[in-house]
Amino acid sequence: MQKRKKILLSILAAAVLIPPTGSLVGLTIRRFWRIYHPNQPLAMPPSTPMERLNPLSRGPASFLFPSPAQRDSYPDHCQNIYNLVCQKQGVTHDPTGTVSSDVDGERQALHIYRELIEQYKDYPGSDEQKVDLIAEALVQHIFNPKQRGRILSAYHWVMQAIERFFERQPDTVFTPLEKHQIKSVLKRTRLEIPPPANVYADEPDLLTKNEVYYERTVEEKMRLRVGGAYIFIAKSWFNLVFTLAHELAHSIDPCEMRSIRLSFPAYDRLTACFLQNGMIKTFKIRKECGQNDQLAETFADWIAVEVTAEALATFSTEFRGPQVINAARNSVRDLCDQDDDDELDMFLHPSPRIRIEKIFGSNSKIRNLLGCHPTLFKPSECSFKGETE
Repeated sequence: MQKRKKILLSILAAAVLIPPTGSLVGLTIRRFWRIYHPNQPLAMPPSTPMERLNPLSRGPASFLFPSPAQRDSYPDHCQNIYNLVCQKQGVTHDPTGTVSSDVDGERQALHIYRELIEQYKDYPGSDEQKVDLIAEALVQHIFNPKQRGRILSAYHWVMQAIERFFERQPDTVFTPLEKHQIKSVLKRTRLEIPPPANVYADEPDLLTKNEVYYERTVEEKMRLRVGGAYIFIAKSWFNLVFTLAHELAHSIDPCEMRSIRLSFPAYDRLTACFLQNGMIKTFKIRKECGQNDQLAETFADWIAVEVTAEALATFSTEFRGPQVINAARNSVRDLCDQDDDDELDMFLHPSPRIRIEKIFGSNSKIRNLLGCHPTLFKPSECSFKGETE
């Protein structure tokens, strides 16, 4: 009996290295498996393009007997996603572009603004007319048709991706009515960007700022705005996707839903998991959806990571390993610049390390794309089911 077990184990180990499913060895493996495990299917080597591209994405059957050499070959970044994203010097290039610092974006926007002031200093009209003319020229330069079209297309893609994410949830997690309510609220959010310049008439400084934000106005209007400086720093499409997904997710975060008297058990389970895994800092005077609470920001990050994972997976078949890693890095690269000295920001947002390591870096789909083995160095992961998966 012991000898038979050794033979069987040797054959199963060979299955890792022999992908052709129609070979003599493959048929022999299946025959042995049916004899000793009649009710359990045999997991064979990968067949999809992404699995072939990334061997570390294969299921546990592909790593039944990892050797010490194989273990040593697992990427170091799998143990510290924060270092992967934030400690690389210089600009990271992915196939769609780069991500610069917040300071660089605002510097470029202000430089253009000053040039326009100099250009129109001798304009014969009134000061008010001159200000309007400069603002319109600035908008035409920053929010040109190419950049405006880029933002609009990403916004619509992200909107549909969030809808798909909720549609994929089982009816035991969200009922059909709950899904309808969430999507209805999501669709009420409108992207509000120039031209014309008077779109930002109530906040003209936004034309030279790096901010991207969601807000509900006093008139109950739900809108998403993009600062002019952000256009200069976010050349990477994946950063644009993450940023817009984060802000759109605020329209349906637990606190926003509570403000319109909607609540869902799945949200409560997810919140409990956030707290359990240290994704929300618990201040002594924390009040949920009130003072010193990070729930809304953590939820927005978590949804944005799910959307970004879909974006990376969708386009990763066109890229290769290092390009996928750079695209993933760029998607959250600007989180490294979060200002820890800003007291309000510190209380409302988790720290950059938690946002990148625990929220972004714990997502199994992201880790799979980064070449991280699913059973090694795997951190806790939250879901709408509430349990740590």
